[in-house]
Amino acid sequence: MNLLKKFFVNSTQTAERKTKMVYVVYRLIAAGMLISQISMQRCGNVLLLGLTLVLFSAPYWIERKLKIELPNVLEVILISFVFSSTILGELSDFYGYFSAWDTALHAINGFLAGGVGFSLVYLMNKNIVGLNLTPLFISIMTFCFSMTVGVMWEFFEYSADQWLDFDMQKDRIVQEIHTVELGGGQNAVYHIEDIQRTVVESTDASGNTVETVIEGGYLDIGLIDTMKDLFVNLVGAVVFSVFGYLYVENDREKYTFLRNFIPKKKTK
Repeated sequence: MNLLKKFFVNSTQTAERKTKMVYVVYRLIAAGMLISQISMQRCGNVLLLGLTLVLFSAPYWIERKLKIELPNVLEVILISFVFSSTILGELSDFYGYFSAWDTALHAINGFLAGGVGFSLVYLMNKNIVGLNLTPLFISIMTFCFSMTVGVMWEFFEYSADQWLDFDMQKDRIVQEIHTVELGGGQNAVYHIEDIQRTVVESTDASGNTVETVIEGGYLDIGLIDTMKDLFVNLVGAVVFSVFGYLYVENDREKYTFLRNFIPKKKTK
């Protein structure tokens, strides 16, 4: 028995050391890139890296303010997600190199946000006297929390594109559009199919007309990307909501992996 107890204590300490190592590595990379971007006076990237460093500290502040202990697995996944979306995805252009990078991250975001929402509701249900939420209600709250986080992230992407001149809501070339603007009034929809190229005219600082030709179709400036992100976020949210329901309703031992997403109250 003592040997078994010692094994689990050592395993826990090893997991904590590995988690701290991941924190240190990610922070060193972010700090190095921050210094580089400051020297190149890229204000937008500096702000994004500053936000990244703040988000790296979020698990610590959550534990401190809510007086809970986050599982090491959850901490590593959360900060790895932030690292993958900002450092790798946005600043290192993994979104451009790997077409599925953005889709995969938003699906993971839906799952992770579902885990956080489930944890919050589950802890309240377990620790607040007189509160007895049904498994279905906990599952619905998990889903709603995840989708809210997904929508708020899309608001952040839109704001960054509008105010910091980013392109977080990625452009996409499409070959057809449906518009009432060109429909001649009375809310008639005008269909344009098999678009070969689009010509955009603008004026530069000197007042000269600049013509930009977009080959291959029409440029969608983020709507398709946003809706795709929300759809895959929905998939992740649904998956965790179903597992959360099964965990509470049926067999907790069968879904033990969910314990990696459920914080515990601090004993001290």
